[in-house]
Amino acid sequence: MSPSARLNRISTWLHKWIGLVVAVQVVFWVLGGLIMVALPIERVRGEHRAAELEPAALDVASAVSLDQAVAAAGGQAIQATLAATPRGAVWTVTPPEGAPVRLSAGSGRPLPPMEPDEASRLAALQYAGPGQPVGSELLPQAPRETGREGPLWRVDFDDPESTRFYLDPETGAVVSRRSDLWSFFDLMWRLHILDFDTGENINSWWLLLIAGVTVVLVVTGLILLWIRIGRDIQARRRRVSASEDAAAAP
Repeated sequence: MSPSARLNRISTWLHKWIGLVVAVQVVFWVLGGLIMVALPIERVRGEHRAAELEPAALDVASAVSLDQAVAAAGGQAIQATLAATPRGAVWTVTPPEGAPVRLSAGSGRPLPPMEPDEASRLAALQYAGPGQPVGSELLPQAPRETGREGPLWRVDFDDPESTRFYLDPETGAVVSRRSDLWSFFDLMWRLHILDFDTGENINSWWLLLIAGVTVVLVVTGLILLWIRIGRDIQARRRRVSASEDAAAAP
């Protein structure tokens, strides 16, 4: 067997079987890329469901003083901020150690726990769309899709996208907006990067393996193309030579 024939045989075998292995992933790469380009990222993030609320006036005169807030939080602080939230003005006091402490700026006391009705009402105030709240639940641990940690309130809406708002359990502010569209986008993204754990690792060994194998697929395809072009050129030369010989014959 000539070297050219041996190269053609090996390249054909590799190209065929590697193509079968990576074909599905290549489809996901192409399809996922198309979906990620076609879907507006603002819609995927649910930004079109965020109501445009005017900033609430912050009544500093009626709020407890900074010293009172720090004293109520434990007596020491490296940072303290006063801000308007859906549940009113809130002091956030950050101690030298431990988690920040949030206090009602009106009373100087910790914010009372939210009830389901209040969570639904605050979510509806921050929602823009045709849906209505159909359920609220306090989750002890934030779902992975939120990208957050700790407890969150989840409020579901009955709109076509099955929008769900995640609220801060103390302030009632929406910290994350998700929907079925986001879940579909997230699935396509994970299939695209082959990371089904966090969806953030773009250097997973699965991705590197498939990408490397795909390079072999492309190289063997180029080899087969080169061999095919060479054969076509030789066949054409033989036809031209045969035509010339026939024309020269008496």
